Amino acid sequence: DALSISIVAGSMVGTMASFISIFATGLDDPDIMLSLRSGIVAGFSTASLLLIFALYRIREISSKGDSREERRNTETEYLRSILSPVEEQAQERGITWSVKNMIRRDRGVLLVEIAELDPFLSSSLVERLIQGRQGLRKVKIRTGFSEASSTSKSDPGSRPAILQRLKIDAERVNWQVIQKSSSITLRPMGEAPSPRLWAIRFGIFVIPVTLVMSLAFRDLAGNGLEQQGIIFGSACGIIISALAASFRDRTS
Repeated sequence: DALSISIVAGSMVGTMASFISIFATGLDDPDIMLSLRSGIVAGFSTASLLLIFALYRIREISSKGDSREERRNTETEYLRSILSPVEEQAQERGITWSVKNMIRRDRGVLLVEIAELDPFLSSSLVERLIQGRQGLRKVKIRTGFSEASSTSKSDPGSRPAILQRLKIDAERVNWQVIQKSSSITLRPMGEAPSPRLWAIRFGIFVIPVTLVMSLAFRDLAGNGLEQQGIIFGSACGIIISALAASFRDRTS
């Protein structure tokens, strides 16, 4: 994976460097060989640096022990524990629903099957999720057919009850609600970068992105409009860099 990522990133940087060189020398009479050499050097350097950093991180993680699986198991057990009262309420109502069968991981994401839970129990389930938010990250609530039981189908009133409850408190606990036809995903809204981190990211992105955009739009504008093309491309580059620097950390 480290090698593949390094090759892909190196190829992207090399391609960008080649285009920058072509735009800089002008499209009327570009120095193709010089541009290719520049791209190869830039791409190889980037790939090498990324590979070295990735191998260093792999070695560091291996020496400390990768506890990702342990953290996932802990989070799964935590979710089962906070939803165990819902299981007890379901049994009192004669509904078969257990945290052991209805809570699992699907592609690394915690998945909760509401199965045949009625609207009251579904709302209670979401309330328990909100109360235990501090120990949870991304959670998917499946409101359609249950994979655990082919004969199980959710109550048609459960999904509206879940959404109504989330509408009240999801944003308060820093959860973004993503709706799909058969599921509702609760994803951390994330933390905005600090001004210092934003400035560092912006400083890294703004020079290459703005340079590429300004040179590209300069040549696209054609004769007589080069200045306008440079201004427009520079503005686009600054906006793109600002958006990229605003990336939010969604790990918590």
